[in-house]
Amino acid sequence: MGQSVTLYRVGKHEFRQLEQSAGRQQFEVSAAKNHVTFQGSFMGLEYVLSKGQDDSTVELVRGIFSPNQSLGGKDIEQLTLEEQFEFYESGGLVSYLGIDVISKLDTLFDTISAAEISERYDADEFNANGIYPEVWHKDNSADLGFNEMHLLTDFADLKSMIRQARNEQDYILVFCGE
Repeated sequence: MGQSVTLYRVGKHEFRQLEQSAGRQQFEVSAAKNHVTFQGSFMGLEYVLSKGQDDSTVELVRGIFSPNQSLGGKDIEQLTLEEQFEFYESGGLVSYLGIDVISKLDTLFDTISAAEISERYDADEFNANGIYPEVWHKDNSADLGFNEMHLLTDFADLKSMIRQARNEQDYILVFCGE
């Protein structure tokens, strides 16, 4: 199946409920306004969006799928890697993109076109640089994944979600899994 990241767009009310649950987050998927899953391709999307960007933009892009902000009531940095994993798996940690980050991403995405994503895509480069899942290819058939078409579709989905969240002042919860 492979690694995936799912982004859930939630309103301020739902977010505040999670925030006030004091480390007992119980996110109900049905509370999300919408969601999008990046099945195995999120690292490729991160790579192509970061390519040729300055350090602050690269940091912003990396934060899409690995946000710095989280709910959970513990200082994650003080936990061992094993404790972090257990905390995350138990639902004690909910990573999210805040309104300010979403606004910055929306502004950034306005400057990146589908044509630029196509120009930045190079299957051989992705594979040589170990971009998961390291099976990127040049066959752009619509029924195949891990190609330029896949990244273009993912970028359109991501851009749409970010735009909707910005317009409605929503938060985006980020869940990684397999």
